[in-house]
Amino acid sequence: MTTEPQPNQSPPEPTPTPRPTRRLTAPRLPRSAPPAERPASRAEIDELIGALGDPAHPRHAEAVDALVAIGAAAVPALCNVVGPDQPWLAVYRATEALAQIGDGRATGPLIAALKHQNANVRWGAVRALTQVGDVRALLALREVARSDQGRTSWGESVAGAAQSALDLLSRRSIWAQSLELIKLAVVSVIFLLSVALAFGVIGALRNELDQFGRYVPGQTELPTLVLPTPRPTATPRRPTPAANQTPAPAVAQPITGTALQVANVRPLPGTNNQPIGRINAGDEIIFLARTANDQWYLIRLGERRSPDSFIANPDGSGAGWVNRALVSPPSADVPVQEPLPLTAPTATP
Repeated sequence: MTTEPQPNQSPPEPTPTPRPTRRLTAPRLPRSAPPAERPASRAEIDELIGALGDPAHPRHAEAVDALVAIGAAAVPALCNVVGPDQPWLAVYRATEALAQIGDGRATGPLIAALKHQNANVRWGAVRALTQVGDVRALLALREVARSDQGRTSWGESVAGAAQSALDLLSRRSIWAQSLELIKLAVVSVIFLLSVALAFGVIGALRNELDQFGRYVPGQTELPTLVLPTPRPTATPRRPTPAANQTPAPAVAQPITGTALQVANVRPLPGTNNQPIGRINAGDEIIFLARTANDQWYLIRLGERRSPDSFIANPDGSGAGWVNRALVSPPSADVPVQEPLPLTAPTATP
């Protein structure tokens, strides 16, 4: 299916080649400790920045991962690349690196990138702002969700991604305020208990000092020292291995992967149907099948997932189809399965 360019969207660019990226944790408060950063020279950072938008560069494929490993030191150079007038491929891959670093200094340049002519870049900027989690982006994301009609070259709606980001950031803001109120209440209670305990200890100490050195016949008792009696300890017996143990049958391991960004889950492969769920960056997914052209995977959610991730398939299977560009490659070969057409439910007589 072809997509006609919208007024604020440039002609669709070729889909960026999917590549494995490091696993992202789902956004949450408070943030977990960032990974260790490796030192890098200014010349190396400039070389990696130049390789982002140059497919012929020898370090093009590894540029994003290398910049993410460098971490905060690479943020200023990445922010200089992210702009509405920069080449689309360099800006798109820069937003991918900024999303994984999660540095708040990138909020302003990422907001500016929301005005880029290319829909892939605007979608990448929305994803990066979701990972950074700065509430300053709420107004810009509302404008994108209301007026952006563009779609990425693999069929994802920019406005839909912006709306998902708004929902997530709003929930995070409410949780943050709630956590601050709870922390304030706990600290206040602990302070009051500490003050009351301190007054009690001071009063008891004052009474003890007043009675120190006084001996009242019949009232003053000398303390007695009682030594504990040691108890014999039993020597634990080592368990003997059972004879002729039957090995347990091997259990087939599921084929797993990771969601690379916020994405819709659909009942059939393709974008001409309504989503039945959503996955978030870092969610564990289990691959069930793939299409014959390797463009779509049938998945279900694993145990490690974001609280707002879900797949509500009408058939009750808890599975759905997602584009291969939005998830990491599977850990093993996935069987081919042709999707069955959706059937409308029949009325009960």
